Amino acid sequence: MGASKSRESSRQEGGENAGAIVALAAAAIAGLAAVVLVVARLLSGSSSSGGEKKTMKAPGRNNQRIKRDDFERDPASYFKNLRANSQYKEYMY
Repeated sequence: MGASKSRESSRQEGGENAGAIVALAAAAIAGLAAVVLVVARLLSGSSSSGGEKKTMKAPGRNNQRIKRDDFERDPASYFKNLRANSQYKEYMY
């Protein structure tokens, strides 16, 4: 009878070890998924939610902001339109 009890106890210990290994593996997978999610958000290039565009202070205009992409796409056109504006003429002279 002593031999059968030791076999049962080793089976129970093996079952407990297997449960601990499964729990550890599940935690590792969850951690890896969290890291992948964070890296994906960082690499997406958007730091704010909703897909908002970056803005900048509008050159030659007080307290106004414009979308940076629009300005960088055609700055000459921006300044041409700014000079055509009568407020800019007053601002410059």
